[in-house]
Amino acid sequence: MADITLTEENHILTVAMHAPKNNLMTGLFHEEFEEVMEQISRKAGTEIHGLIFCGNGRHFSVGADVAALAERAGTEIYDDASGTLPESHKIQKRHFTFLRDLPFPVISVVTGFCIGSGSEIALNCHYRITEKGARIGQPESTFGILPGLGGIARTIELCGMQKAYELVMTGRLIPAEEAFQIGWADILTEKKQGLQEAFALIQFLHKNIRFQPECYREYIRLYQEKQEAVS
Repeated sequence: MADITLTEENHILTVAMHAPKNNLMTGLFHEEFEEVMEQISRKAGTEIHGLIFCGNGRHFSVGADVAALAERAGTEIYDDASGTLPESHKIQKRHFTFLRDLPFPVISVVTGFCIGSGSEIALNCHYRITEKGARIGQPESTFGILPGLGGIARTIELCGMQKAYELVMTGRLIPAEEAFQIGWADILTEKKQGLQEAFALIQFLHKNIRFQPECYREYIRLYQEKQEAVS
């Protein structure tokens, strides 16, 4: 069985991750992820209302396989003289960061552990719906590296420089409630309510706005105001 599946229903795409060991991001995982992202990029001009990322099991993703990452770091060297990153890293990063430029809303439904490179998938989405009980963080600094797939820039954008510095440099894992309080998460839900909320958000956006990625903050504010009005 593939580690990642892409499905479409009622013009909504869903990427479900169901790799072994709580969606550990091995080399095979990254290969499949890049293939699925290529499929999504080809749908950018079609009638897609939104895209949802989720973990099929208890956890969103525990992040990269540290052993494989260490081996890769030893063979893929940054060129100090030219400032050139390894080509494989540039390709991998592009398959993460292109999500924020898609012409439809991209939402992560965060459950369980969402850490390391798994967290960077969520960060590169327009919105993060986080279920209670989730734990979020960027622990890369605790084993001597830094997030390299867009996570630092997006954490600064969402949470501010001071909080981003703390989260990245300490590697501390934070609960869902704190993620919502500091702006990392857009919506906090009870357990098993995240997917329902994601579909509701996509339907609201499709009916009420013409989605433009750069206006993502304004759109979530409109949705939250609507939710408060009916509650």
